[in-house]
This record gives sequence, C-alpha cells and structure tokens, in this order.
Amino acid sequence: MAPLPAAPPRLPFLVNLARRLLAKAERSSGAAVRLPLDARNAPELYEAADAEQLQLLRLQLDTLVASGWMALRLEPARAFAAFTDRRPRLELLDFDALAAWCGHLPLAQRWQRQWRDHLSAHWAAQPREAPADPAALLDYLARNPLTSLEGLPLEDATRSLRALAQLCCSGRPWRLREASARVFQGRSKLLDHRDELLRLLGAAPGQFTEAPIQLLLAPPDPHSAGSGAVAAFDEVLFIENLATFEHLADVRGPAWRRSLLVYAAGFRGSARRLRSRSGCRLYLRAPAAAAALPEIESWLFDAARSDCPVAFFGDLDFAGLQILASLREVFPAARAWQPGYAALADCLRQGVGHAPEQAGKALQTDPEVTGCAWADEELLPLLRHHGRCVDQEAFVPAEGGQLPA
Repeated sequence: MAPLPAAPPRLPFLVNLARRLLAKAERSSGAAVRLPLDARNAPELYEAADAEQLQLLRLQLDTLVASGWMALRLEPARAFAAFTDRRPRLELLDFDALAAWCGHLPLAQRWQRQWRDHLSAHWAAQPREAPADPAALLDYLARNPLTSLEGLPLEDATRSLRALAQLCCSGRPWRLREASARVFQGRSKLLDHRDELLRLLGAAPGQFTEAPIQLLLAPPDPHSAGSGAVAAFDEVLFIENLATFEHLADVRGPAWRRSLLVYAAGFRGSARRLRSRSGCRLYLRAPAAAAALPEIESWLFDAARSDCPVAFFGDLDFAGLQILASLREVFPAARAWQPGYAALADCLRQGVGHAPEQAGKALQTDPEVTGCAWADEELLPLLRHHGRCVDQEAFVPAEGGQLPA
C-alpha cells in the first residue's frame, strides 16, 4: 500500500487559498466547487517579481494539490501561454480535511459557538434565567447543536430557549411538536429526539409526549362468521402503504380472509407506543365493524395476550424490512407476510423492479438482520443480489394475490 502524502506546510499563500475555497463552498449550492486563481483570489501569482518567485509559488501549490484535498484544473497548454493564462482553478475534493488543516471553522459551527458564549454571558448577567446546570446544558448544545436555529439573531435564539425552559418548569403537559412550534418560530420538529435537552431545562418525566400513532383497522367481514356473529381474526397483518391496505380490505383473498388488517399511519421507529392506550388511537375503516373493537383492544393493549400471529407486508426494500425489525421489538414473533413478499420476490427474480436511486431510496441502509428467519435468509439476500426494489403496490389482490403475467 502506498504511503499517504504528508500534510503540506502551513504557508500563508496556501492557507489563504484554502480558506477562500472553503468559504466559497459554504456559499455554493452546486456539486463542484471551484475557485479561480485570478488576481483577486491569488494576487501573489500576479505580483511575483520574477520567474523564480512564481516557480516557488507553483511548487507550494503543488504540495497542497498533492494532499488530495483539492485538484488543480487548467486549460490546455498553448504555445507561449504562462500558468496564469491557462485559467487555473482549484476544485474542492475534501472539505473536512482541508478545513482541519487550515483551521477553518464552518459557518454553522461558528454560529453555534457564538451562541454558547452568548448564553454563558446571558446567564451570568441574569442568573434567574440560568438552568440548574448551565455547564451540562452548554455541553449538550456542543454535542447536539440546534442547527435549525442557525442564522437567527443570538438574542432571538436565547429567547426561544428561555420560552422552552418556562414550558418545562410549568409542569404542564404538552404534545412535543406543539411545544416546539410554540417556542421555535413555528417549527414543529425541532424537539424530536431531544429528551436530554428537555430534562436539562427542568421537564418532568412524561411531561412532553409524541402524538399518538393512528391505526386504521379493517377486521374480517362479519358475514364470514355466520349470521349475527362477530368475525374473529386469527392473524394481524400490518401493511406499510395505504393503497395496498385499501385494496386488501376490498378484495379479501383466502390468505387474508380472516386477518385483521392494520395500516399504521406514520409508523416507523416508534413501535413501542403501539401497545399503549395513550400512545395509540384506533380508527375503524367501516363503522359496521365496531362490534370487533373489544377483541381488537384486548389483543393490542393486554400484554398477556400474545397468542395471535402478527405479520408485516411492505415494500420489498431495505426500509420496509427495517420496519419489520422495529415491529418485532414489540411483537417478537412478527414475521414477513409470505403471500405478499413471495409475489414481490418473484417480480425481482423476473427482472421487474427499480434501482434505489430511481425512487428516492438511495440512502436506505441494509438492516443486516430483521430477526424473521425467512426475511433474513430469502428476502435480504435477494435485495443485495439484485440491487433493485419492488413497491408493495405491485401485489395484486385479485385472484388470490397472484401477480399478472
């Protein structure tokens, strides 16, 4: 293995170029960031007293380019064309490494540091507004910056934090996103996953709660249980997408005729709230199915009832199988629904499907293991092998769920 190139010397000419390139990167929205080495950005090249001094600057520039953090772009050589005649440009390749070398502090970090200094001075001048442990709160903000506040006047950001502290100390219960919108200029998601911040500001356990998960339910058709009877369900099938839930509820095939179909709107990694009455709301797809509600509530909210099989059907992609893994945290025996996933897997084997980047799925990560043996031994290897995905809407409930030829 070839040794890594040595870091270039921190010469004033190189440091100035690096900082100008990084500053341009922070202002740019394009993919490639290039800094022209013109008389404004690199005056040393144009003010060189002689060819020897210009050659020295070129050698310094070559040491910076050799780091791999940037590239030098030049127009094709022409007869008698000097270096500056070839429109030299530096193209940024590694922001973080270059910033660390030249001591450049990104704009966002600069604002966060200024705000922490402002908070420290404000609490020293107004001790009544200081939290119980100012050092711990400043440490939290350094580790978990409130990036959505960047760019606000420091006094406005401090006022928002003070308003949040007042909500915490009031003891009044709040929905998390409503509290966030109230104190952070209408932004409702800023407090998501900020339990430590709320605790440091004086919140009581359970004072701030997330909105309940909404479960849309389609019990089996009562007529399938005979005259006047309530159709019991012998399986619970969680469905990822609303269109498939509606279709499976409309067209009851043999494989799901006696299944309780569940569409969990907004459900991702919050499965633990599913079995709490305060964290979950039940909505019946058809009012006529209200007679089934007591049995559904008994299954969902009674921890002693774990005998009913649970399955999950979603897109055949990494995110869908990650939902299955999350569901198994609450329903340990939950499995991938074979009638649906087997049909999608056949699609994939036949060349049907799409590349992840064609459907905004390029950033999905492989869950590696779901805990469901069939998903782990069949579906995940299939996804890895083909590198493609199939949305669950490709499953057609007509004719028992068989896909059309």
